[in-house]
Amino acid sequence: MPDETTAAPQKAKKPRFYYGWVIVVVISLGGFTQSAESYPILGVFLKPMTEEFGWSRTVFSGATLMGTLVGGVVAMVVGPMLDRLGARWTLTVAFAILGSTLILMAFINALWQFYMLQVIGRALTMGVLALALGVVVPKWFIAKRGRAVALGGLGQRIGNAVTPLYVQLLVSQGSWRLATAVAGLLMWTVSMIPVAIFMRRKPEDMGLLPDGVDPEEAQRLEDWYNSRPEQRPKQEVSMTREQALRHPSFYLLVVAFSLVFVAAPALNFHMIPYMTDKGISDGYAVAAAALLSICAGIGSLVTGFLSERITARRTLVGILVMMSIGYFGLLTVNVAWQAIVWGIYYGLSFGGMFILQQVIFADFYGRDNVGAIRGIVWPVQMVFNASGPFVASIAFDLLDSYTLIFTIFASLVMVAGVLMFLAKPPVKQT
Repeated sequence: MPDETTAAPQKAKKPRFYYGWVIVVVISLGGFTQSAESYPILGVFLKPMTEEFGWSRTVFSGATLMGTLVGGVVAMVVGPMLDRLGARWTLTVAFAILGSTLILMAFINALWQFYMLQVIGRALTMGVLALALGVVVPKWFIAKRGRAVALGGLGQRIGNAVTPLYVQLLVSQGSWRLATAVAGLLMWTVSMIPVAIFMRRKPEDMGLLPDGVDPEEAQRLEDWYNSRPEQRPKQEVSMTREQALRHPSFYLLVVAFSLVFVAAPALNFHMIPYMTDKGISDGYAVAAAALLSICAGIGSLVTGFLSERITARRTLVGILVMMSIGYFGLLTVNVAWQAIVWGIYYGLSFGGMFILQQVIFADFYGRDNVGAIRGIVWPVQMVFNASGPFVASIAFDLLDSYTLIFTIFASLVMVAGVLMFLAKPPVKQT
């Protein structure tokens, strides 16, 4: 048996319930309805809307381009505010306005109306919701951060699977106008109300510690390690925004994720039109997209746990290699069963990418200022996020094919994998 003078004291029994898991559920619900303004669902609306109004795909995607760019500017303000004030009322107001834009979308009859609502909707989605939903959970967990973020991200994965199905059903049975109104009402009831009631800033505000660690036990361990510093385990890094900016790893991560943000949203936006252009029915194309999202949820859970064992960085390298292969695989899809198989593969490989982006910034630079740090990163990524679908639309309108642009995207994702491999975490706070 270890000597009592050298062995760390036994941990006391943890509380039966930790409020951080309530936060995970609330974030998951927010992600579920936020998916209504994500690219896979906008891809469902693309054909019926452009056919009704006579717009080109470039014109349609121009609205999402502008809105996403505005969202990048908004994120620069929202990021630091999330660290100081928390996400509760920021998210509540954002969901309220976004739900309204979706409902109002049902009544448009001119291009300027579509652009106005889409610019507002995409700006809120990418500048507020995507950023806020991504920084809340990492503040509540350290040791269990990978699994907690993965579980919180399940809502968006389920939303990306379920929302295209009910949207496609409403489009085919009623109209795209009915589908947008229903999506807005769901956003109010499923996300806005729970966020307003249950969201909190961080565990310390409730007298708690990350992962549900008992505060008294944590203090007892701290006193013990103060007397035996050589046995202290590695401490969590806690950097300010300025300190993070001095590390080369920060810029490698930014460039890597930016390259992915060119390619991944473009594929999400165009995969359904791509499949239907190949002669695959709308039903099978949407089913493939839904399966992709379901498998992405499974993939995110696996990678969430995996990141706790082999680090988020190494897990991301594998994910990016598999994603790159997926782009080439999509170019071979010509019939329905191939679309289904591809959706399963790409979902499993793609699922953990956006989840682990939340994890890796908190792992590298700490949780205290993760909102401010990602508030700098997010505008850069939004430029690329907005550009990818728009460039793909231009490529299709010019070439009547996605082959060249998807090949370019595959190469960019592979380069991102190399940069991720080169990004080493900071050894210590400087």
